[in-house]
Amino acid sequence: MLLFSLLLAACSGPKKTAKDKEILTEKDRYKATDMFSKALLKKELGELDQALALLNEALAVNPEDPAVLYEKARILQAKGRNDEALVPAREAMKLDPENKWYKVLYADVARMNEQYKEYISVYENLVKEYPTDLSFLHELAYGYNYIGEYRKSIEMYDKIEEAAGMSEPLTKQKVLLYDKIGEKEKAAEEYKRLIELNPSEPRYYALYAEYCSKNNWNDKAIWAYEKIEELNPEDPYVHISLADFYKKNGDEEKSFEELKIGLSNPELDLNTKINLLITYYSGELNETQKEQALELSRILKKTHPDKPLADTFFATMLYENGEYQKARDIFKRILDENVQNYAIWEQLLFCDLYLEDNEGLLTDSEEAIDFFPNYPLPYFFAGISSFQLKDYVKAKAYLESGLDYVVNNKALREQFYSTLGDTYNELGDYDKSYASYEKVLEMNPENNVVLNNYAYYLSLHSVKLDKAERMAKKAVELDPYNQNNLDTYAWVLYKLEKYEEALEWIKKAYNNGGESSGVVTEHYGDILYRLGRTDEAVEFWEKALTKDNHSDLLKKKVNDKKLYE
Repeated sequence: MLLFSLLLAACSGPKKTAKDKEILTEKDRYKATDMFSKALLKKELGELDQALALLNEALAVNPEDPAVLYEKARILQAKGRNDEALVPAREAMKLDPENKWYKVLYADVARMNEQYKEYISVYENLVKEYPTDLSFLHELAYGYNYIGEYRKSIEMYDKIEEAAGMSEPLTKQKVLLYDKIGEKEKAAEEYKRLIELNPSEPRYYALYAEYCSKNNWNDKAIWAYEKIEELNPEDPYVHISLADFYKKNGDEEKSFEELKIGLSNPELDLNTKINLLITYYSGELNETQKEQALELSRILKKTHPDKPLADTFFATMLYENGEYQKARDIFKRILDENVQNYAIWEQLLFCDLYLEDNEGLLTDSEEAIDFFPNYPLPYFFAGISSFQLKDYVKAKAYLESGLDYVVNNKALREQFYSTLGDTYNELGDYDKSYASYEKVLEMNPENNVVLNNYAYYLSLHSVKLDKAERMAKKAVELDPYNQNNLDTYAWVLYKLEKYEEALEWIKKAYNNGGESSGVVTEHYGDILYRLGRTDEAVEFWEKALTKDNHSDLLKKKVNDKKLYE
């Protein structure tokens, strides 16, 4: 009952107008008051529809009660029915023009209905009536800003400042407004005033420095940064800010030096430093940036020697700089402490891959699979390392198993099927090999590697040579300087007995790196032999003997000066 009494006291019940005294009976007044009281209770209980119905009943008795109209407008506003709230809010204000809260409600509803002229007008009157009420000044400043009357908005903030004194939020707002009207010098002066009032507060110098930097007032910006360093020499942020300042102004050397100083400060936490570096070195890095990132990661490791995250970041930067062995050693040490860190396992496997350590890659992949049996990448690495070690049965098992775990990763699925195609071919299961290649080409008709390999294997078995020719030609078009593609195309043409064309393409393969390949050089000899140029063919066969990857028949070709296939 206490809450109910307070509500009635606050709203003072339906007010009696001159019309009430003339028309309303005592019974009517009691009924209206009763409906109003019940409506307020329903409102407090959150039963807004029932409250609204009761208010409408009260208004049916006395349609000119401002308190009832006010509450009706508030409920309609709460229900999002702002267009309907406008009329009762306006009527309440007209019936009781001395009540400032009726004016506030009407202004707010007018704003929600985009009637900004009404909204501004009401608050202008409120500010005149209550010049010391800062909330009204703030609202009018906001309103002027909203409708683009920026100078008037500044005037309101000046009045607030006169009454309440300078403050950082108020200064920032005035700076934004001066910025909008292009008076940047005045904007900067607002920050200078804040500094003069608080000369020992580094943050205000930072605001001034940032604004000056944004407007290319470099001397002023540097002055402010130097003041920050003078006031608080242990503040790491000033050096971070200077690093950003010099970077934006194209002085990479000074930027890097400031960054090193900032990151060397143990007061700045490691997570913040790493997030900063990730932002600082985003995108594709050139060699200089990679070296800088590595140097900075060394600083982090030295400054935070007991933090595993510093080790991880250092190892990642070693990896980015191609120092795979050093990176691998750290990744292994990290995994000794926490084998459940999958991201580190991935980085370790890539280190094995780039070091061309197939045995290490297989061992690490198999261990990763033990801990993460539902992740596809370790299976893929186990498959390709087994393939390189010529254990094709194991490669097939890992690749077929891992394929089931590839979800929403088209590129990885391509890699699986591509390697399976090569693996099936080595196992002599040519139908499955070709089927795997077909799956890749369904996903990506321009997979250059598969087009080449598929065509080459078809040519080796002398099947579907027309198809092999189309694929080999497309592979060459996609990568015209790749010796493998050029050699495959030449060899398919050879199989089709198009020897003159084959000679043209094998020359291109030989001149684009194929000179060091036993396969390409031997193929060159075979094509020459078919063209009746036996002596030249033997010369190329003899050259092929000095290289790797030639056929088992090559020595017999040289000895007998005759082609064997």
